[in-house]
Amino acid sequence: MSQETVKYNRSFAGSIGAGMKSVFAGKGRRYYELVHKTRSKYHQEGAVQKIIIDNIEIGRDPKCQVRFDESFTTVSRRHAAIVKEGEGWKLVQLSKTNSTYLNGNRVSDSWYLQSGDEIQLSTGGPKMGFVVPQGDAGLVKSIGLTNRLNLFRRQALRPYKTALWCLLGALLALCVAGGWLFRDQSDKYKKLVVEAAQKDSLNQVKMQNVVDSLSNVKLGLEQQVDEMRKKLKSNSAAINGLKKQVAPASGSSQGTKPGTSSAQGMKSIEQCFPYVYYIETEAFEITYPDGKVEQYKCWENDAPGWSGTGFLLNDGRFVTARHVIEGWQFWKSSSGEDPDMLYLNTIVNNGGKVKYYFNCYSTSGTNFSCSSTDFKVNRSQDQSGVSEDGIRFSHGVVTTDFAYMRTGLSGGLAFDDVKCDQLKIKTELTVLGFPLGEGVNSINDIKPIYGNATVASDGLQRGRILTTNTNTEHGNSGGPVFYNDEKGDLVVVGIVSGGRGSNLGNIIPMSRVR
Repeated sequence: MSQETVKYNRSFAGSIGAGMKSVFAGKGRRYYELVHKTRSKYHQEGAVQKIIIDNIEIGRDPKCQVRFDESFTTVSRRHAAIVKEGEGWKLVQLSKTNSTYLNGNRVSDSWYLQSGDEIQLSTGGPKMGFVVPQGDAGLVKSIGLTNRLNLFRRQALRPYKTALWCLLGALLALCVAGGWLFRDQSDKYKKLVVEAAQKDSLNQVKMQNVVDSLSNVKLGLEQQVDEMRKKLKSNSAAINGLKKQVAPASGSSQGTKPGTSSAQGMKSIEQCFPYVYYIETEAFEITYPDGKVEQYKCWENDAPGWSGTGFLLNDGRFVTARHVIEGWQFWKSSSGEDPDMLYLNTIVNNGGKVKYYFNCYSTSGTNFSCSSTDFKVNRSQDQSGVSEDGIRFSHGVVTTDFAYMRTGLSGGLAFDDVKCDQLKIKTELTVLGFPLGEGVNSINDIKPIYGNATVASDGLQRGRILTTNTNTEHGNSGGPVFYNDEKGDLVVVGIVSGGRGSNLGNIIPMSRVR
């Protein structure tokens, strides 16, 4: 079986370019399913794989999107490919030693696929059914956003992930060691990354592929489905309401100027409660490289959202962790990568914009809304790079994991931006926040949760307060960290950044928040 077809080459456009269009539900884009009829290490019998990109490879190579284990000795490393052509797909023979069969007939070059076809890799090898869901169920937009992102990660990035993660691994190692080391060591790491890329034979992707693929992405974005716009239009009123800036309270705020130590703190932990806020994402906007804007409500249709903690200082600043405000800049952590945030990061770094809207609630009833663009952040130490495929990315570092905005609100927590750099080992610290969303029964029933930590080493460690016996969870991020001064008053010395393992914690000192 053979038909004329464009010679197959693994391409950026068919993988990442097509994947980006699928993630954002390009107009009329369809997907297909591979139904596994043979049990293997990677696939149960009857398991279904949804394929949302234009080019996939099948074989035993780890880069293949449909992979079989080494027990299938007659399956080649790169055995066959399925390639989108026009409105349909073709099965392409890649192996020079092992045959591919379509409905029992040997494929010598390529052949069009029809829904219901059976693919077999070599005589007696594994079989798969090719199924194209009919109607709206076969449109990529019918797959939830989070699932699309996960499919993108597994399918579009798989052929290129080694070189990308080598570069990211180097950058993240530098983040842990301290952002300032990056410039001194950049040549060394670039050399390592280049060597890794060469060993993995990834230099085959040429710059012209990158240019063509970005053009394809732009074209796809320009053709986004009108139905999605209609669906999202209902969110516009709510989102427009969230765009209002925080209204200054009457009268001037009381407290010290930024960069100076504050006056007397609170005597009891309960006195601090009114100034500790639960932060929850409400909606977000994506501005694509072509200028088109789409709006989403968080938590609907798997749209990504999160929560955290913030607090009001007595100089009128509202403070939190930067990763609470710009989650897409901290998509990689000790627990792994967050695919939602990774792809928002690629949008931001490749000509687009992302803007999140937040609601902030406190036990005092002083609630307000704000957006990520209201906050001042420090991007000077962010680590950035470009993969071999031309995808730009970046990542924030621990030492600049803070964000603040000016308000006209009065009252607030006292802080110390001198003592915070001089804390002694074994100093006991108090933490307030909303771990795992606890402490929030409703917007009218909010009370922050108490936590604690112990200073693990004298002074600062690589620009942050390192703690042990750290009693924090997800959701504590951005919360205030107190110590008891000589008078026994509670004074803020830092911000919860994130944990390191199950015991250590990173606290951003108040001296950095400027």
